[in-house]
Amino acid sequence: TCFTGSIGRIKGMNNLAIVMSSCDIYEDLWEPFFECLDVFGGEGIEQNHISVYLNTEHKEFVPKKKLKFTVKTITQKGDKILPWSKRFIDVLHHISEDYIFLVLDDFFVCDYIQWDYFARILKRMNEDSSIASFQMCGTRTRNSNPDTYKITEEFELDIMGKEGWKTHFVPTIWRKSVLLKWLRSWESIWAFEECGSKRARRWNYPEKVYVVSAPLIYDYLWIKDCSAVINGKWLAEKELLEFFERYKINVDWTKRGKMTWEEYQAITMKDVLKKYTVKQIIIKSFNRVRSFF
Repeated sequence: TCFTGSIGRIKGMNNLAIVMSSCDIYEDLWEPFFECLDVFGGEGIEQNHISVYLNTEHKEFVPKKKLKFTVKTITQKGDKILPWSKRFIDVLHHISEDYIFLVLDDFFVCDYIQWDYFARILKRMNEDSSIASFQMCGTRTRNSNPDTYKITEEFELDIMGKEGWKTHFVPTIWRKSVLLKWLRSWESIWAFEECGSKRARRWNYPEKVYVVSAPLIYDYLWIKDCSAVINGKWLAEKELLEFFERYKINVDWTKRGKMTWEEYQAITMKDVLKKYTVKQIIIKSFNRVRSFF
């Protein structure tokens, strides 16, 4: 359990935007995601005038329940489905704030957000323009080491070395200008994570990335080293199912179905490749090559 998050106006927080990145086929995750955000962070968002954005393709988010904040959906123009990075670059150009808290649609926050630590991070980034981001890895650190992880009020920070994953998709506070610099418009979200990190190593990007292993600033459902949705289906684990029931979070389990951890572990690369045509595999391979530059 996290410490109770600070409530009230915190200096400098109005220069932060929360961006939840998704796509239309994951529309059923939007309602539970923003309900969780409302329960565990809504007051802080409201009182600190933090903008909240949904990055998706064509559909608009219309909440079924009243939230303490407004979600601004930024959709792409035209009917063609754009690569994630192209769409995300356009989204960033619509946002006036200098800092982006980037989360994915299945990073369901499950305890009170520590807004005072957000403010401390933003202060540090304001003072040092060479900092690119702060990756909030505390949840995964605890999940991987449940017997040794200690809850603490003090920052446990590590600066990432050259070989690290500088574009790793954990909840991350980004300097928007650096994020725009590192993105490539043809990449999928997972290509950006992998190839963006390889570019950072290859070209030895000077911007600094910090990893926050404690405290749990943004604690989210990360079970068995996996997110709440795996391979397009809900992770059928007791901890996840009971959480949504306990907080009366609206979830449609029927739309995508459930998958056990054991079923996920049994998936092979051959099963993954079956989802793609030969043309798609060739295009993906070509894009991977040009992503290294």
